[in-house]
Amino acid sequence: MPEAKKRTELPNIQELKEGFPKRAIKKVGIREVKVPLKVLKKDGTINICSANISMYTDLSKNEKGTNMSRYRILIEEYLIGRDLVLHDFIRELLLATKTRLKQNHAYVKIWFPYYLVQNAPVSKITSHIEMEVAMEGKLVDDQLDLYLTVKAPYTSCCPCSKEISKHGAHNQRSTAEITVKLDESKGIMWIEDLYAIIIRCASAPIINGLKREDEKWQTELMYEQPQFVEDVVRHLGDELDKEMGGRILDYVVVVNQEESIHTHNAVAILNAGKELG
Repeated sequence: MPEAKKRTELPNIQELKEGFPKRAIKKVGIREVKVPLKVLKKDGTINICSANISMYTDLSKNEKGTNMSRYRILIEEYLIGRDLVLHDFIRELLLATKTRLKQNHAYVKIWFPYYLVQNAPVSKITSHIEMEVAMEGKLVDDQLDLYLTVKAPYTSCCPCSKEISKHGAHNQRSTAEITVKLDESKGIMWIEDLYAIIIRCASAPIINGLKREDEKWQTELMYEQPQFVEDVVRHLGDELDKEMGGRILDYVVVVNQEESIHTHNAVAILNAGKELG
């Protein structure tokens, strides 16, 4: 039988002060933490999903190791049983991590799927669209920075194909990934807000539930709004520039179009010329 002992009766190797290289570590912690997550949406409903969390602190040159178990304990303590405004959760978690692990810096990043309900353009039947979302926080010394990433699908029609072809034009399923640095003193940038920007710049949204009349509408909408990958990334930059100095402080955009007549993807990247990118 295992012998039960109190924690105070056991040695703590991490607290050794000698016998290891005296070098500071920028980040140490845990990743691939899979937990259930409930995220408060813009309309007040709840997005129920599974999250993948990474969490780190710094470590001074005079400490042998960090206490790995505390990262997971903190995540569970601040996460379980709560309907979360992620901005508030990350802020609370970072402050607690820095304080309880007694370090100068703390970092957390949460990836999760996010679902919105869409209406078909003609029949108005509803279906879900999934996108990848990340919320990231950095607490360096006493400076807190928050970042939001939304990676969402859309569809694009090739302008060159439309121009040179006697019949039709090729189109492709595409993704736009936007990362913004947030300034929440000017208001919340919701996931839905970034998704709306992506769709405004696309040939057409991807809608999973379509009847025949909807498919006709979508096909013609794409044909009427052809976009190169360069067009989409520039339009996204123009839209995000309108938010600069307001709800966002910086951005980077990565657009991928999965070419339907090639095995490679077309890619374009654009940033605000600041920290991100």
